[in-house]
Amino acid sequence: MISRQASRLARQSLRASGVVPPVVSAFVRGGQAIPNVAVVHCHRRHFATPPPQVVHSDLSIETYHQLSDATMDSLLGTLEDLIDSIDRPDYEVEYSSGVLTLKLGDKGTYVINKQPPNKQIWLSSPLSGPKRYDYSVKQDDWVYERDGRSMGELLNRELSSAFEQEVDLGVRKISTQYN
Repeated sequence: MISRQASRLARQSLRASGVVPPVVSAFVRGGQAIPNVAVVHCHRRHFATPPPQVVHSDLSIETYHQLSDATMDSLLGTLEDLIDSIDRPDYEVEYSSGVLTLKLGDKGTYVINKQPPNKQIWLSSPLSGPKRYDYSVKQDDWVYERDGRSMGELLNRELSSAFEQEVDLGVRKISTQYN
């Protein structure tokens, strides 16, 4: 059995070296604890994805709202028309307080929302996961900085598969949509 003092000293030593939180247990062989032998289990944190890249936008907050509102309005109108044309009761689209939710029954739910503090549009896809889109003046589109692709490209590709027909949401040349 490990003494309390030995266990405490092992924890203190590991904490001092930057490894936290340790768990100390007795070394057991054949159901019997071997005295004065400790096994230390160290918990280290491993990240599944790299930390987000911070992109500082030069857009004014007013311009951001004009562009993001135009994008969300365009998406909502196009998606409502698309859903009405296929007549699937388990498919629906809702928009409230800057959050657009597209429910596609057993194919999952898309959530697209405005993020004014970051001047971004965030997309959560059941196929490709979460993405954060920044407005690119050069491309006049919402672009995911990690892969350089636009939000419209991704949605068109994924929704064409989900709806089993060619889908073009028309999310491009954003600045021309609010003038």
